[in-house]
Amino acid sequence: MRTRPIVPEDIPNGNRKRDAAVASLVRACIATGLAALDKQTHPTEYAKRTWDSRDVDLVLRAAVSPASLAGNPALARVSVAFLETLVPISAGADLLRRGLGLNFNGAASIRVPGIIIPSADFVGEGAPIPAPLVTTSAGPTLQPFKIAALSSLTNEMMRSPNAEDMVRQVLIESCGPALDKQIFSTNAAASDRPAGLRYGIAGLTPAAAGEKAQAIVDDLQTLAAAIAPVMGNGNIVLIASPDAAVALHLRLYTEEWPVLTSAQLPAKTVIMVAVNAIVSAVDGAPMVDASSQTAFVRDTVPQEIVTAAGTPATSVGSVYQTDEVLLRLRWPISWALRSSNALAWIQGVNW
Repeated sequence: MRTRPIVPEDIPNGNRKRDAAVASLVRACIATGLAALDKQTHPTEYAKRTWDSRDVDLVLRAAVSPASLAGNPALARVSVAFLETLVPISAGADLLRRGLGLNFNGAASIRVPGIIIPSADFVGEGAPIPAPLVTTSAGPTLQPFKIAALSSLTNEMMRSPNAEDMVRQVLIESCGPALDKQIFSTNAAASDRPAGLRYGIAGLTPAAAGEKAQAIVDDLQTLAAAIAPVMGNGNIVLIASPDAAVALHLRLYTEEWPVLTSAQLPAKTVIMVAVNAIVSAVDGAPMVDASSQTAFVRDTVPQEIVTAAGTPATSVGSVYQTDEVLLRLRWPISWALRSSNALAWIQGVNW
């Protein structure tokens, strides 16, 4: 059989648009980073000279003045595409793209309708039509919290012919795990983040130890019964810790229910979600800026470089000293459940 190289025409149109949108974000990061390394380089001019892309220019402008570009279709495409790009390493991104996706468009909040248990029925001529007692205003309110990440890249990496691929991977690996860590948590909402989807929902009791295939069936039945009022005709996604996900893939002989995997979940944990109840919102493209003369704390749990008591941090680094550029990414995003009956979870499964 003869083979030939893959050409752009072989890629589905939707994927080409997604990749082009994400490329505009990555190229904006490169232009911003190089401008930080070389003060004679202007990011917008460099981008125009190198790629001739209007979308790159829009992302660069958003990094400086996001409010002036609120609602811009190009930025909305970049944000949605970036979420889809996180899917290979983020079950949270995969879940959000399956639900209802909105855009803040500069709004301070979005009021989302809740899920009303259907009350439609056949009625006779002239008879009153049944109506729910709860109005559609009884749903969650989304506010634009932000995911933020810092990544340092050397001068040589930024100027490499492979810079686009490397920067793309850095952005994905910075945001994907952070999204999963919060979205699948049991944490309450705080001033800087939305509540985890499991917040306020008690875990269910796992099936007793025994024949493993039967225990899986029993646990899935327990989960399905809990979300039955809003799940519809099998509108379900399973999210599992890696060990449980492997067992589901090997023992669950159906592809009707997608199984997503997240290392941010405790071992032997399974979540079942009715995806029509998941709602999320973003606000334009992720905003990126850069510096080559910044001191920062190299720690996953950072503190101030010098605290109020005068104590210095122990892992302060300088990108000027190491000839690096520090990229800062900020991405306004939020999510919520339209009904607490739409999610159930079990920890400590016996399979």
